[in-house]
Amino acid sequence: MAGERGQKKVKDKWREKTWFTIVSPSYMGGKEIGLSPGGTPEGMIGRKIEIPVSDLTGNFKKAGVKAVFLVTDCQGTKCNTEFVGHYVGDDYVRRMVRRRKERMDVVSTSVTADGYGVTVKAVIVTDTKLTSAKKASIRKNSDEAIKEKVASVSIGEFASYFMGDDAQTLLSDVNKNIYPLKKIEIRKSEVLGKTESSHPGQEHVPALEPAQ
Repeated sequence: MAGERGQKKVKDKWREKTWFTIVSPSYMGGKEIGLSPGGTPEGMIGRKIEIPVSDLTGNFKKAGVKAVFLVTDCQGTKCNTEFVGHYVGDDYVRRMVRRRKERMDVVSTSVTADGYGVTVKAVIVTDTKLTSAKKASIRKNSDEAIKEKVASVSIGEFASYFMGDDAQTLLSDVNKNIYPLKKIEIRKSEVLGKTESSHPGQEHVPALEPAQ
């Protein structure tokens, strides 16, 4: 039939895709963390992959926390990544902050021992309203404690520490003489890139390059 002859054969673009194996960075074990379809290895570079932290650690209390990886290169169908941060869902943070609660946000930018610029964003919630002086002291103590810790660890250790529970314990301990903090969450971390020169713990991070 003329109408049937005029019909064009539609390509199944899904079948033309290749499945790529995504692996974590060597400093996080170099383990398979997922599969992703793509057209070419080059087309995979720059793609971001998000997975639950529980898949990395086995800690199912962290199922709502997502780790983010960036594909940096592919060897055949195997794609290597760099850790670029993690985040906690907004719904979880909102549930932390209830009526008549005091919320404090701490944003700390510094450099790891191996020269990666990073930002850590913490949210602290208290049971009662605090004075301005106490809030300022808590923010200052928390920022200093985060900077000191970041300056002492590699990027792999940074990822493990701030996605786990240790950071909450650290902030609780450094502020216990001001006010007992019961609700602390590292709601987000970001890897800004590799610095040209390493100055661990500094507040200003100069000349950042994309992480390789």
